Formats: sequence, C-alpha cells, structure tokens
Amino acid sequence: MLKKISFILCLVLIISIKSSVSQEADTSVVEKTPVTDAFACSMLIESQTINQPTKKSKEFIIHHRIGTIKSLSDLFGVFGPANARLGFNYGISDKIMIGFGTEKYNKMQEINWKYSILHQKTNGTPFFLSYFGNVVVSGREKAYFGDNYKFVDRLSYFHQLIIARKFSERISFEIAPYFLHFNKVDSLYSNEAIGVSVGGRCKIWNEISFMAEFNYVSPLESFTYPKNLEGNDVPGAPKPGYAFGLEKNGGTHAFQLFATTYNNIIAQKNYLYNLRDFNSLLIGFNITVRF
Repeated sequence: MLKKISFILCLVLIISIKSSVSQEADTSVVEKTPVTDAFACSMLIESQTINQPTKKSKEFIIHHRIGTIKSLSDLFGVFGPANARLGFNYGISDKIMIGFGTEKYNKMQEINWKYSILHQKTNGTPFFLSYFGNVVVSGREKAYFGDNYKFVDRLSYFHQLIIARKFSERISFEIAPYFLHFNKVDSLYSNEAIGVSVGGRCKIWNEISFMAEFNYVSPLESFTYPKNLEGNDVPGAPKPGYAFGLEKNGGTHAFQLFATTYNNIIAQKNYLYNLRDFNSLLIGFNITVRF
C-alpha cells in the first residue's frame, strides 16, 4: 500500500511540473502575473496552507487549545486543561521553508518543511501546489512504548500535497491528501493512515476572514476495532475533524480564533487519535508573527 501511495504522489508531481514547464514555455500567451494573498498564514486553522516565509523571512507561531466547551461554570472551557505549541519557520528560499515546533501534550518535538512546487498565475498556472512533511519525536516516558524499547519507537511522520486556488479577491480553497505513519502505537490504533483535508477562507470585511475546514482519515490496517461491554467502539477508530472561526490579518501578524474538534496540534496526532465531534468542541487560537 505504501508503494502505491508513493507512486501516486510521484505521478501527480511529475504531471504538475510538466504542465507548469509547458505553460511557461508558451510565449504566445499574455503576461502571467503571480497570484498573491490566497491565504494569510502558513496554517488555515489546523491544516497547512500553501503559504510559507519567503527567502530569509521568519515566522513565529503560538498555538493554544483551551478545554472542551461545556458550560458557564468553567467559562466554556477556559478553565479546562489546555494544550499549546510554539513554532518557528524560516524561509531558506522563496520555495523552501524549514521549521521547528514543540508541543505541550506528550512533549512532541517537530521538524517540518514545505516546498512550493507550483504558484498560481493569472493567465498561467491555474492553481498552487506545495508539499509539506515532518518528523516528530515523542518525549513520553520509556514505559509508554512497552518492552524492547528503541529510540525509533518515538518517531512519527507526515507527508502531504496541498492543492489550492484563489478564485477571487475574497475566496480561496484548498484540498490536501496526506499519508501518516507512527513507528509504534497503542494496540488499539493503526500505525498508518491516509486521508484528505479540505478547507477555505472567505474575506468578509477588510482584513477579517471566515475560515472552515474538514478532515477525513482512513487507517490502512484492515482490522475491526474491539467493542466495549455496551457494544460501542472503543478508542481506536478516528473520527473526522472539523474547525471553523475568524481570522484578523494585520500584515506583520495574524490572529485566528476558532472552534475545533482537535486538542492535539501536531497533524498526525490530531488525525489518527481524534475521538471528538461537534458535541465536544474546543476553543482555540493561533497567533502568527512575521519578521
């Protein structure tokens, strides 16, 4: 299955690059102008976008997830357990970004990268195409990983193609298929999964935008998750994820406030371990500072 996925991803890249080269070689068309401002940040809400720092530019991101929205007694989750992540991204070139992040839950340490393959242009390439990947090290105690512990048990990986288009000055949309892998997981979980994220942004007033996204994940291992005494699925079968909220873009910084079903912030942890739905939403915010 992994070989099939790799073949499909490589085929998509080859076709996209060939299309881009042929379009650039056609000098009979009118001037092609790069499309800008498809998204304000490198992340839509929980998902990556095609945005990334330009050459020698830097980006600092604060992610915060507050407790489950319950009632006024806990101020709708503000007084509940919270997760946080600090991230830093650097533009090696206009096309290549590298980043590092550290997350509170499970002490997840992430190295990530993003490569801009195609850039949407007026009268030219009709969409953006980027590749995002990461390697994550879990900082949990050795006992969590069971017998015959090895350092590689802590590692997990995430690979994603991001296809996006800016349809107008107000509306942008993206679809992003992905593959994830954990070297070692609890017995009730699959090591690998594929899935797809879709989402978009709509400017509603000045630099304020509405954002929404949906994620579907499918574990690759074909086994039936066990049932508890009531006949319900026990943790193991991940649920689709949702997120929606508002964004204020200030040029050098952006602020996002939203509701989400995800309390982990690392992509593969969110997607494979999500057991939340609309009945257990969280409040979260992201702050992006560019310099």
